[in-house]
Amino acid sequence: MPDRDVKTLSPRGQIQLKFAKRALKSAGAFQCLIVSADPHRREMLERAASEGGWKTSACADASTAMTYLSRSLVQMALVDLENQQPHVFHPVVEQTTSQSGLLLIVCGNEGAIEEEVWVRQLGAWLYLPGVTESSNLRLLCSEARHIAERLAKSNGSDRGAIVPVAKRISHP
Repeated sequence: MPDRDVKTLSPRGQIQLKFAKRALKSAGAFQCLIVSADPHRREMLERAASEGGWKTSACADASTAMTYLSRSLVQMALVDLENQQPHVFHPVVEQTTSQSGLLLIVCGNEGAIEEEVWVRQLGAWLYLPGVTESSNLRLLCSEARHIAERLAKSNGSDRGAIVPVAKRISHP
């Protein structure tokens, strides 16, 4: 569910938001959306997020991911842009960065400066060019989980206070 001011939601939407927050708080489940067209990379990202303490859901295309984002409470998204046609997942990246408090990690193409600048301008939490199996994504996902937990505690399970800053992390 997109993060909106409660006053702009319908009464039904306010109730759904209230129950979603309550369910998150009671279950302790932190949801991560994985978006990658490549099945091998999708599985790699899903494994890293799971090992980092996230409950994961994976999507292979932008329309499925957009539908999932509109219907679910997600605290983190991992979007894989590597080896994708230009602009395939751009709507997903834009949607996730428009949701206040959602941590966005973008796995991009090595040396794609325009892509990196675009992702940073949108406000992704991390931009990771050239991610491979040997990259320690589990550690990053674990750190993101700790951040999401602190945000949930400080905001009463509301995702609203994070100000994402894109960081470039080099992988050997």
